[in-house]
Amino acid sequence: MLSSKELRDKAKELVDAHYGDNHKKRLTHIYGVAEMAGFLAERMGLDKYRAEAAGYMHDYSKYDDFDLEKLYLSDEDQKECEKYPFLYHAYLSAYHTRELLTDDEEIYQAVRNHVFGRPGMSTLEAIVMIADFTEKNRTYDDCIRCRHILVDDGDFNLAIVESLKATIKHCEEEGDIPHPKQMLVLREYEERVKKNKMTLEEILIDCVKKVRGTDIIVYDMMNRSPFYDKMILASVDSLRQANAVTGYIEDAFKDTEYKIRNVEGGNTAWVLVDCNDIILSVFTKEEREHFALEKIYMDYPATKIED
Repeated sequence: MLSSKELRDKAKELVDAHYGDNHKKRLTHIYGVAEMAGFLAERMGLDKYRAEAAGYMHDYSKYDDFDLEKLYLSDEDQKECEKYPFLYHAYLSAYHTRELLTDDEEIYQAVRNHVFGRPGMSTLEAIVMIADFTEKNRTYDDCIRCRHILVDDGDFNLAIVESLKATIKHCEEEGDIPHPKQMLVLREYEERVKKNKMTLEEILIDCVKKVRGTDIIVYDMMNRSPFYDKMILASVDSLRQANAVTGYIEDAFKDTEYKIRNVEGGNTAWVLVDCNDIILSVFTKEEREHFALEKIYMDYPATKIED
């Protein structure tokens, strides 16, 4: 089994041999994608060699004879490519990646979905997709702008959003219909950007509202506790709602800097979620009345959140 570095080296050899002395400009682009993918992977704590391998293979079939090679694709993929021809090279490049290089599923998917990604794609897939749009040899205004967002500002998700908006706009200006997956990926990453801009308090309140929590009160503990800044209390109608909130918080914290430190009271009428700077307590109404924490915190600065 090849190491990831050996895999990267083999991918480069395959591309060099496949292109030979033809399409030098395309090879320059491919090298740029591999370089950018490796840079992003290393910055995000991933194996840069796997990212570079996918970068090298992403345009392997760019100039192949699609009429001949489409037979390698499933009937479903052929129908999709007939409707969206710009996918041919990506799907065929993925096929050759699996046949010639590796059966690594994530690398295969990164090559296959490099044009505009797919909903729920892995970080490696997203890296190769945005590397294709922002590598250093791209001189289009939108590419330069997204490269600045990605490299200088370090905003990975926003760079993906802006690149998708640019490609969708280009499709529409050319009179083409954007692929439905483009719109789904755009919405997914817009939500991630929105989430990253939300404060910890806003995220927790949003999660409480998703389980139909009511009577939400935020207490300012800044000058009262050495351990946390705020305490949030909320009521729900059932144990199921109280326990569901933790799952919503875990989902909301994905791709953010926020972490759950501890959860207490799982499967009980009082679930306490310790999010470091903020403690969230979600009770059934009966449990909240029983413990009456409002009496303890009655002298603390408080904000009532509208239901």
